[in-house]
Amino acid sequence: MRIIKNILVILLMALGIAACTKDFLELEPLTDRVEDNFYKTEQDAFEAVVAIYDVLQWQCGGGYHPWDLTCNILSDDAFAGGSGPGDRPGLVRMGKFSCYVNDEEPLGLWKDRYSGIYRANLFLEKVNSVEFKTEELKTRLTAEARFLRGYFYFEMVQFFGYIPLILKPLPPSEYQQAAADPADVYNQIASDLYFAYQNLPATITAAEKGRASKWAAGALLARVYLYHKGYGKGVLGITTDLMADDGTALTETDIETIIDDIVNRSGHGLVQNFADLWGVANENNIESIFEIQHTQKGEWGDWGWRNGTEGNWTVVLTGFRGVEDPIYESGWSFQPASKSLAEEFESSDTRYSASILDATAEGLVYKPGDCYQHTGYAFKKFYPRKADKPAVNDPLNWPYNRPVIRFADVLLMGAELYLDNNLGRAQDYYSRVRKRAFGESHVAPNLSNDQNGLDLIYHERRVEFAGEGLRYWDLLRRGLTYAGTKINAAAENSPYDETFNSATLGLLPIPQTEITLSGNKLNQNAGY
Repeated sequence: MRIIKNILVILLMALGIAACTKDFLELEPLTDRVEDNFYKTEQDAFEAVVAIYDVLQWQCGGGYHPWDLTCNILSDDAFAGGSGPGDRPGLVRMGKFSCYVNDEEPLGLWKDRYSGIYRANLFLEKVNSVEFKTEELKTRLTAEARFLRGYFYFEMVQFFGYIPLILKPLPPSEYQQAAADPADVYNQIASDLYFAYQNLPATITAAEKGRASKWAAGALLARVYLYHKGYGKGVLGITTDLMADDGTALTETDIETIIDDIVNRSGHGLVQNFADLWGVANENNIESIFEIQHTQKGEWGDWGWRNGTEGNWTVVLTGFRGVEDPIYESGWSFQPASKSLAEEFESSDTRYSASILDATAEGLVYKPGDCYQHTGYAFKKFYPRKADKPAVNDPLNWPYNRPVIRFADVLLMGAELYLDNNLGRAQDYYSRVRKRAFGESHVAPNLSNDQNGLDLIYHERRVEFAGEGLRYWDLLRRGLTYAGTKINAAAENSPYDETFNSATLGLLPIPQTEITLSGNKLNQNAGY
């Protein structure tokens, strides 16, 4: 059984919803499986953890906000697009750094992630009441719940910065929560991920694809460490180091050791041909350390319950409008890739043709006049193809998985970490990624332990992960001035005019409805 593609639906009363109301709580149960009698068996516990994983697929809790698409639009890699400025105007405003506090997309990002956090908290509160036959299973499920809670909190603190830190299901008397110190949020994320790294299995069987491994937790912890080091300390002004579950500080040496263990002991590696990373047939490959599972089955969702669909919404959002082609399908023309990104690729880089759909080069017939902020470029990795078109509710159920962390990312994070203390190892990790793109005979540029070396790694990250949503966060890690310079340089005349608003610290607005629900204990982020 593929755990995420065969989601076990649990009674909503048992799961709870982060935004549940008094009226909802007073409804009669739809079945006899309610919270009071649910958390009893190992199967109950397993299903509860599957329900936490299920939230990873949510992309429509308010507006359309797939994580990768949202992050691409914020960066210098893409514009908002659509059919016009009135087509998902919240995304257009997001791309122009002028979000309204009542826009749907930030609210959807907020609601979905706190739903996942709630489910994880509920499981962690109830797990001790379950009768486990083995302690090993209890430990694994607990580690998965903490991995997912850390995952959701990391995305929350990236998007919003100043957020409530909630670690248990709250009674109504405690619903009004103020924002926690960001340092405490980052420490909780690190604590959850380090616990998961120590307790998750190293091997995920074919029947369990989609479940988190030890290596997924370690790789995500490395990503958190670098973001905390660059943005957390550099922009938010956090002065303390990340703390592990036992209260000890996580040092850069600790993270480097985790990176080396993933490189040398995980069994993961680079797929030989970059183009073979993409498409349904290539999902969960040797390079994939963690990816979100999507399917075209979609039995549970439709236009009335969009988060119930199990497809990847980025796919239909990405395709150009009015396509007439034997290979490619039409879409809604969001997140057109920027000319800046297309020109970042070197002429002999094999990743270009696998990452960017160049409409002119491929002779694509479509309707560019119906595509707002049209550039002629789209992200090819997740572009809709006729061969994969779902049979039912095709806009909602495209079956392309979303990679969260690839082995190439681990190598480039390692290169960045070692840049100032082991230049030889940094060069090795960096060169492996370059050789896959340019051939084994390629001689990679020499790294140096200064800004020039960092620039080389950042260039490599931009073209390697084009369309995968990492660029914006990489920009912010180097500071607001750096991010603004890059984003503003990629913009052109109207309608591509985008100016980074440094007053916002790169954060989205906290949804006004959440501020109101908090009894105004939450404060709006600066710049809104």
